[in-house]
Parts: sequence; structure tokens; C-alpha cells
Amino acid sequence: MNNHADTVPAAPARDLLPPEGLTWGVKRSFVRYLTSLPDGAVAAVEGASVLESGFFNFPPDGGSFDPAAGTGILRFRGDVRLEGHFGMMFVQIANPWIELGSGGGFLTVALGEPGEAAERIPLISFAAAVPQTIGGSLVWQGLETRLTREGSDVFNQQYGTGQEMDPLSIRLPAPDAE
Repeated sequence: MNNHADTVPAAPARDLLPPEGLTWGVKRSFVRYLTSLPDGAVAAVEGASVLESGFFNFPPDGGSFDPAAGTGILRFRGDVRLEGHFGMMFVQIANPWIELGSGGGFLTVALGEPGEAAERIPLISFAAAVPQTIGGSLVWQGLETRLTREGSDVFNQQYGTGQEMDPLSIRLPAPDAE
């Protein structure tokens, strides 16, 4: 019997961590529906990418996070565009930010052409979560998300306020690891 294996905690496998940045699938059933349409299109540009899993990844783009308070703004860059029905259905997720407060957070997106002065709206909300420090990274994994009123408008009210969306994950270098 190997007693040593019972006393040493297993380290999380590095490949089980989300990639660096913000990773979110939006709503997998919606993306599958769009890709089934003859004119359906999914594009990731300006730094965003589509992972092998089909989820979208947005690389970090600055911000500030206070680990002690659990508050701050985490900025990401990139642009994901989902469209179909000959342009009648169009959803854009541009330069998402995570805005963290003591009671929870929001993923906000830029409206129109992304830029520093672009108007932002809260797309989804999530409950407060404390990141784990794993291998030199701050990791928020599998945060349950819900559509906001403004987010429902982005989806042309096809999904109502409070609709569960895909979980999101964030991975950033830990402040002392930078």
C-alpha cells in the first residue's frame, strides 16, 4: 500500500485550468442554432478566439483587481460576432470587462464600434466569487451567469432577463506572479 499517495494533495493539472483570459461559451444552444443556419456565422476577431471546445476566449487587457476586497475591473479585448437570418439576428460581444463588487459582478460589453469611449452595458451578472490562486494564476472557474435586462435586449428578448447563460471562467497572472 502506498501511504505517501494518500498524504500528498494532488496538484491541479495545468491543462485543466482555463486558458489565460476570459473564457465564455455565451449560450451553447444559441451558438449551435446559429451554426446550423445556411447563413449563420460566428466570428472572433481583434484578439478574441474560438477555442477547440467552441467557447470564446478574450485575452487580458489590463484593469485593476483588489484581492483583499474582491473588487475591481478586469478588462479583456476582442470582438465576437454571432449572426444569422440574413442579418436580422446579430449579437456582438466587444471588449468585455468584468466588473467585480462585494455582492457579485457583471460582464459588460461595448456597444457599437469598440473603443475607450464606447458606451458599455451589463450583459450578464454572476454571484460574488473568490478566485483561487493556482500555479501563479488567479482563477475564477465555472461562474454561473444570468442575462441582465440590457443583455436580453442584445438577444432581441429571445432570452429573458435572468435567463441562465453559459458559465464563464477567468484566469489571470496572480499579482505577486507578475
